[in-house]
Amino acid sequence: MTRTPTTILLGAEAPRVMTVPMIAAAFAHRREKAARNTIFKWIRDQTEAGVLRPVTRGLYLNQLARPQPTAAEAASFVRSGAIVSLQTVLGDAGITNSYSDIVTSVLPARGRIAQSSRSVVANGIEYRFHAMPARLLEDEAGDLEDRMDLDVLYPRATPEKGLLDWIYLGDSPRTKLAPPPVDVDVERLDTRRLKRLAERMQLSKHLKKYLDRKRQYDRDPSVRANASVSKQ
Repeated sequence: MTRTPTTILLGAEAPRVMTVPMIAAAFAHRREKAARNTIFKWIRDQTEAGVLRPVTRGLYLNQLARPQPTAAEAASFVRSGAIVSLQTVLGDAGITNSYSDIVTSVLPARGRIAQSSRSVVANGIEYRFHAMPARLLEDEAGDLEDRMDLDVLYPRATPEKGLLDWIYLGDSPRTKLAPPPVDVDVERLDTRRLKRLAERMQLSKHLKKYLDRKRQYDRDPSVRANASVSKQ
């Protein structure tokens, strides 16, 4: 049986994020090469039917894939080299109390960082990219299993790396990103991994400063009182 573009979109092995060339390749499985107009008509039909969710021009989320893809999976397609991190990773893990629909990522930069932050808004999805020195995002920054969430199929930082990325950017004069809040659930983090990464990223002093601020916050009588009330 000849595979059609629609059948290729189905199932656990289906592509989760698709570009126009990827869709054209799906048509190539058919006996006759599809005309450009045919491909774009099919894309338009699938978009109107809710099968393809537009992200940016020529980039789509495949809503038939299972489990259904999230906007974060397209971040590295929107900006090449992007790694989902910061608020998105910590929010999804339940480590921060406030959750944002904005997909936050870090980008490796080599040489002088001229612009540290940039946003892309597309079809109701906002992607925010923060530039960091490449050495803080590659092997020099830590072992792969410490830096990256290997349970997903797209570039995504572990929560420990996400916190350290945020600490670095919050202390950097090149960004307007505020430091991470202190009302976070650090008990959800892997302490050993956090310390290993901080040492490799040369952020041990920055991490200690942040954790000291958090301990001071946690000892505040009003904070302790609110915590007691919330547990009742």
